[in-house]
Amino acid sequence: MTSDDPALATRALLRQLDLVWLFTEQHVLPRIDEAAVHWEPSPNCVGVRRADGRLVADWPDETADVLPEPTIAWLLWHIEWWWTNTVAVCTGGTAVGPDAYDWSGSTDRIRTVHTEWVALLETADIEKTIIGLMPEPTPLWEVAGWVNFELAKNVSEISQTLTRKANTSS
Repeated sequence: MTSDDPALATRALLRQLDLVWLFTEQHVLPRIDEAAVHWEPSPNCVGVRRADGRLVADWPDETADVLPEPTIAWLLWHIEWWWTNTVAVCTGGTAVGPDAYDWSGSTDRIRTVHTEWVALLETADIEKTIIGLMPEPTPLWEVAGWVNFELAKNVSEISQTLTRKANTSS
């Protein structure tokens, strides 16, 4: 994606993120309530459980023939975990494993890390190589594209689960 105008690439990534975030803020986060967060759409689920005063996520067996469905709590935890790791690594910190990341228990952390991520993208060199987040050293513009995709995927899954719950409860 090397461009003669990195600001143009940054603007495109931020606009893409803005579209996903608009959907998130207007159509997904307001629909989340306590009853929906831990609702299990099937007996084969991954969720977030309280253990020793922590909110910890189940980690699915990704080699299973049938993958478990995530609860909304798990999807919120997942967004928090990878986005927090992404901001940390892109600002010189280190990533933490899924078993070391406790869920905040609400949507507030997602809003906070979104603000941190936007601020980072607005000022960062998008050609900077990021090490320790992806399997290989990756330019920031590629990491940003992945973040946009991952956020869109996760909030779509949340929206679908909310719709499924509403249709099941009717």
